[in-house]
Amino acid sequence: MTQKSILEIKNLNVSLGGEKVLEDIDFSLEEKEILVILGPNGAGKTVLLRTLLGLLRYQGEISWREDLKIGYVPEGLSAPKNLPLSVREFFGFKNSSHEKMLEALSWVGMKDQNLLEHRLDALSFGQFKRILIAWALVDAPQVLLLDEPLIGLDIHGRETIYDSLVRLWQKKGQTIILVSHEIGEVCKKADRVLALNKKILFYGSPEEVVTPSNLGKIYGYSISL
Repeated sequence: MTQKSILEIKNLNVSLGGEKVLEDIDFSLEEKEILVILGPNGAGKTVLLRTLLGLLRYQGEISWREDLKIGYVPEGLSAPKNLPLSVREFFGFKNSSHEKMLEALSWVGMKDQNLLEHRLDALSFGQFKRILIAWALVDAPQVLLLDEPLIGLDIHGRETIYDSLVRLWQKKGQTIILVSHEIGEVCKKADRVLALNKKILFYGSPEEVVTPSNLGKIYGYSISL
């Protein structure tokens, strides 16, 4: 691992239920980089994130820099109904101060202090998704893993979240790994793009990867940019 490397993956293979889901995955990531992972449904994107977090068994090598604090926002998580837990109490699981809660919420475009007293199950899906991202940000992780964080948000919400993540990266030097179907602005602001369909199809700069020809090969149909 080089001095700037924060993650190195070599010959990563993952099987679930006897079926190979990820095959011969090799890539590295340096500190302060934004990596966007693209691919069709069933390509193994979520499996890759969960494997990086140590939640799934694998073969190969995953080498994180030591003593990293990693934040994670999973895909499709919703607040349990009839859960008598406020936003403030939710943040309390991380022993967050009032100031840190408000700062994290401001990063995702939620500046109403009264929101802290709202129950989680009273929030809309989009609001809850923002809360999850803020919760992952509140203790200042060096690495942030986000699985489709923009799904369920309107255009303004998507722009707010992504612009906030980029500003946070620029201010605090975080490394971000983002799974997304958003091909436009999301990819343009990435340092690297990894196109995945069980194997790595393409890996490089957005200019190299996000082309009409490559996107057709990734998703199986032509896409106009």
